[in-house]
Amino acid sequence: MGILNQLKEKITQYLNVYIKLFKINFIGRSASLFSYFLFALICLFIAFCVILFIGFGLTEVFIEAGLSKMVSFFIVIGIYILLLLMVMLLRKPITRFFASGFIRVLTEGDEEDEEKESR
Repeated sequence: MGILNQLKEKITQYLNVYIKLFKINFIGRSASLFSYFLFALICLFIAFCVILFIGFGLTEVFIEAGLSKMVSFFIVIGIYILLLLMVMLLRKPITRFFASGFIRVLTEGDEEDEEKESR
């Protein structure tokens, strides 16, 4: 009975360590993914602000060129619509870029583990 109890304790200890390791890996990966997501949101917010102020600047340039304020705004809206169409046409490469980034973030620990195991 002593051997069975020792075996049971070793299996229980192994499972507890494995579960803790799984939890730590899950927390690390989810934190990494969340930080990448927040970084992407911050970049999108900055890009939105830049595009907005470039639009204001273009409007002022067109006004200084002699166009009326309303015509200048319509020209800038036309530029925005062209930009939107370009983004829609490039939808797949853009989504692949973000998907590959998320996959890279989620699997970057696996490559290190495989290198350690192969040694």
